[in-house]
Amino acid sequence: MDYRIWKYEFNIKDRQVVLMPKGAQILSAANQNGTLCIWALVDTVNDDEARHIEIIGTGNPVPHDMGVERKFIGTVMMPPFVWHVFELL
Repeated sequence: MDYRIWKYEFNIKDRQVVLMPKGAQILSAANQNGTLCIWALVDTVNDDEARHIEIIGTGNPVPHDMGVERKFIGTVMMPPFVWHVFELL
């Protein structure tokens, strides 16, 4: 086991896939120098797996996907916008 905290940078778009080592624990989301970032505790020896991230702006509709669960990661302020970040499970 080799645990590290890694940063992942995201574009502001509705949904995207990021590869993280299997079992990564997403810790938080924040604005870093104008870029939306997520930090995760990862075991670097694990193979990558696809994780599905969704970003929803305040006041925007939330999709009603049948059978899709969302895990809230965090709210990120990037004036004049506020983004709410979820992992799709």
